[in-house]
Amino acid sequence: MDVNRQKVRELMTSNCAGNYNRFARELGVDPSHLYRYLNTGIGGGKKILMSIMKYCKTNGLNFDDYISG
Repeated sequence: MDVNRQKVRELMTSNCAGNYNRFARELGVDPSHLYRYLNTGIGGGKKILMSIMKYCKTNGLNFDDYISG
């Protein structure tokens, strides 16, 4: 189970105007970690997966929409 980077980027654009710092704060992760993951795919792991899951639950979004594979 992997996070769909493109869908998460779209979520960041729609909910946080594409602002990495703001979106990372809402996810509870370091902005550099989020940036590196979204742009290179490196460093996703459990922390990003769990933070996206929590964000979706809090905001009434379907987590399955942000999962690939």
